[in-house]
Amino acid sequence: MNTLQPPKWNLILRTGIMVALVVLPILTMPTVRTYGLSFTMKYDLGYSGIPFPGGVVSIISNFTNTGILTIHVTGVSFASDFWSNGTRQVTSGFPFNLTASMNKEVDTPVLIPTEAFIGNHNVTSTATWQYSDSSGWHTAAPAVTSITVNVSQTLGSLLSSFVTILFIGLGVAAAVLVLAVFLVVRKRKKSKPRAPLPSPQPNLKTLSQHRHS
Repeated sequence: MNTLQPPKWNLILRTGIMVALVVLPILTMPTVRTYGLSFTMKYDLGYSGIPFPGGVVSIISNFTNTGILTIHVTGVSFASDFWSNGTRQVTSGFPFNLTASMNKEVDTPVLIPTEAFIGNHNVTSTATWQYSDSSGWHTAAPAVTSITVNVSQTLGSLLSSFVTILFIGLGVAAAVLVLAVFLVVRKRKKSKPRAPLPSPQPNLKTLSQHRHS
């Protein structure tokens, strides 16, 4: 007895249904695109003032938001042999927010110990910060930078240099003043009008001869 073969169109239909069941869910899945927004910060360190044992310099921290997202700088800590424990936590001037392209400078006075040696002293600063996106605030990797403070003078040498410069300045000022007075006096002498010469006295003998004639 011969078995009936299913028609070809029935096989094609079943194959099409199976393909549709696999392909349609893929086609109807929502497309998700993620756009990464940058969160970067530029941290520069410097100092102002004359560093000498017992003096005070100002450590300058300069923060710039070089990304797109808003950032939140929470604080900085310094590491140096200027402090007995090696570190100093800075709280004055923090925290603060920076929007895109915004810049802020924080000056921190630092006392140089009287026993500090003459030479280079390294100051390393670590800044902690966060960035904000649609899901909230997130902690970023700390920003670390450093500077070298050259302690090369003492207070006595500074005073000595100041006195030397003062004397040189006074000497130059005195020389200029003397030269100016000399030029003024000389100019006045040149411009002073001379006394008129006496008119010649008439010859009395000649006058009497003219009268007799």
